Amino acid sequence: MSGDFASKNILVTGASGFIGSHVAQRMVKENARVAIIARENSDLWRLNEIRHDIAVCRTDIRDFEKLNACINRIMPDYVFHMAAYGVDSRQKDWSTAAQTNILGTVNLMKSLKQAGCEKFLHIGSCMEYGDKQEIVSEDAVLEPFNIYGSTKAAATIMAHQLAAEAGIDIVTLRAFGIFGENEGSHKFFPHIILSLLKGSRVDLTACEQYRDYCYIENIIDGFVLAASDIKCNNAVFNIGSGTVHQLNYYVDMVYELMKNNTKPNYGAIPYRSNEVWKPRPDIGKIRNVLNWEPKIPLKDGLNKTIAWYERNIELYIGTGR
Repeated sequence: MSGDFASKNILVTGASGFIGSHVAQRMVKENARVAIIARENSDLWRLNEIRHDIAVCRTDIRDFEKLNACINRIMPDYVFHMAAYGVDSRQKDWSTAAQTNILGTVNLMKSLKQAGCEKFLHIGSCMEYGDKQEIVSEDAVLEPFNIYGSTKAAATIMAHQLAAEAGIDIVTLRAFGIFGENEGSHKFFPHIILSLLKGSRVDLTACEQYRDYCYIENIIDGFVLAASDIKCNNAVFNIGSGTVHQLNYYVDMVYELMKNNTKPNYGAIPYRSNEVWKPRPDIGKIRNVLNWEPKIPLKDGLNKTIAWYERNIELYIGTGR
């Protein structure tokens, strides 16, 4: 899966994070001129393999003047806006969420209006929909129930409105569950994999809630297609596998693939008060419009992910990552 990005100026926000780092790596493979925006204190360990292939602009998207100076130097043709606050459930500060997710997005659009940007690729979230009981299509009413979901919903709405005013093509991909290499250790799959590799107890909830998990490279394929399709503008797409399973299904699969005969400690962690129980995306739109399909199946993606953590476990020991 590739697009025509050779020699294009690409800007990735949130590139120090899980999804953003994969976007940056893919764009380097596409022979693009890649620049990233990272805060002064951001750890760029996820970008070690491509560190000499990218330009780093140390600023914060909440600071318009510094951000604008970066944009004017980079003059991006494409922007992949992956920066967000609240993806980590431990990030709960309302003001920081609003300033980063909403004001940061507004700052980007304000600066890009003068920079000749061709297309703005925006990462949305299933949390924008809230806890729907039915299969969710893109025209569902947005009913977020936490600060992350509400600020992401506001960012999506504002980004599309401002892009229209600025004459910038825009596509938002609302992602459901994503997994893959170099996720943080507190996330679902890394928590299990790293615990088993270290011989630690695997503490979990009862794992009766449902999730749609899709391997990261499938998600990046979606962004590449959305960026490459010149007819695709002002569109919002759900992206996920389209299939949901209870979390204990995924737990069993990890144990099986890692050939581990121990048992997880189900119920050791209580459910969250605002737990999402069955987010089920309708992915018909992205299939029909962009001809996107998740090419790497769940089990293959998990095998790739497990193998990566086995090779890179030292990146997590004693680091708090």
